[in-house]
Amino acid sequence: MSITGITTRVWLWLLLALPGLAPIAAYADNYPSKPVKLVVPFAAGGSTDIVARATARALAKSLGQSFIVENRPGASGNIGAEIVAKAAADGYTLLVATTNVTLNPAVTRVLPYDPVRDFSAITMVAFAPMVLVTQPGFGGKSLSELTQYIKANPGKMNFSSSGTGGAPHLAGEMYKMGAGLEMVHVPYNGAVPAITDILTGQVQMTFTTYLSAQGLLKSGKLRALGVGSANRLPLLPEVPTFNESGFKDFEIGTMFGLVAPAKTPQDIVQKIYTTLESAAQTKEFRDQIIEQGGEVVVNTPEAYADYIAKDVEKWKRLVKQIGNVNPS
Repeated sequence: MSITGITTRVWLWLLLALPGLAPIAAYADNYPSKPVKLVVPFAAGGSTDIVARATARALAKSLGQSFIVENRPGASGNIGAEIVAKAAADGYTLLVATTNVTLNPAVTRVLPYDPVRDFSAITMVAFAPMVLVTQPGFGGKSLSELTQYIKANPGKMNFSSSGTGGAPHLAGEMYKMGAGLEMVHVPYNGAVPAITDILTGQVQMTFTTYLSAQGLLKSGKLRALGVGSANRLPLLPEVPTFNESGFKDFEIGTMFGLVAPAKTPQDIVQKIYTTLESAAQTKEFRDQIIEQGGEVVVNTPEAYADYIAKDVEKWKRLVKQIGNVNPS
């Protein structure tokens, strides 16, 4: 074939290919050209909603477009997650993901989405660790003393949670296994009754977020003995982490992040990530996260995707070890 023939074929290929490619590049360059929806899979007013609104404000301020929070609660976050998993992969529908996204595969028999396959990870935004709380004076003044007290009274202590299979329940099971304790799990329908019954002595301890217990902690009616994160909480600087108290790799809490539908253009994903990376450096944004009892954790899309995949497997292993979490 002559050079002219080859050139003609190359031009024909380009003419066929470019109509499909050019709009994508232009689309990414102009993103966002219309309001973006941030789906929160829980009710308004909770930690996820508050983190979502802080994130939406930061993105809107930097990108000059509206980021609208839409609350779609139900089914342990699965309703909102499914909406985003099935949305157009154009960057205009995002999910404010939490630990429920990675935990649900371990405790739910059938899911309408796959947390690894059906989403494009953008970035983690924050992490709010579980905090172990008891009545002041119960079982000693430290996590080590409490652990020894429980060991000396096998089967006589119990811990509450906001429900079977949730992060507070699994945190308690991790504590039991890590220290070789015999305790009874008492599930409640929500964090408030699980905490309230510590005050009445119905249960001895619970794992919860700082936000859920902050009023009782500040008033001295509850005491925090351990934090399930790599670093101490700024709002509880005197409370050691479980790792500091001899529990290896004890990290459990609620992760907050952003994901998009699978196959969302990577330049859009990158644009959102770099915008939040800059926002995370500001005192205004960091203070909003700290007030929720969390820490800012903005990582790359690749790192967040790796975290999600590993977290899914971690929960599956833990639930299998526990063996008493009834799948829904």
